[in-house]
Amino acid sequence: MKYGKLIVEEKEFAMINEIISHVSPSENLFNSCIQRLKSELMDADVRTEDKMPEDIVRLDSMLDVETPMGEIRLQIVLPERTNSLAKRISLLTPMGSALFGYAEGDEVLWSFPDGEKNILIKRILPS
Repeated sequence: MKYGKLIVEEKEFAMINEIISHVSPSENLFNSCIQRLKSELMDADVRTEDKMPEDIVRLDSMLDVETPMGEIRLQIVLPERTNSLAKRISLLTPMGSALFGYAEGDEVLWSFPDGEKNILIKRILPS
């Protein structure tokens, strides 16, 4: 991990904590990824907008990642903006929560159906 811990902008931190505080484990198919995100947010380095590095995966970040299936471009969004055709994935999905707050060049362990594999964050594209 490039910076040693998750880095999150303070307004996004508050918004995400508010969203995940209302998710009931019985309502959510992705409870384990939300629990992981909650845990990582507890130890996150929360910064103001002007102190955020440009190479961090944030809400609405467009990024290129290298997966075991090849390279893909995707965008991390709030759940209501999810659109699989446009490759916009929710922060509350396993991949979205695994990538959020990490930096360009980081490798993130993610659970695939056939086991855990690394995903490399190759590029974060300018917005």
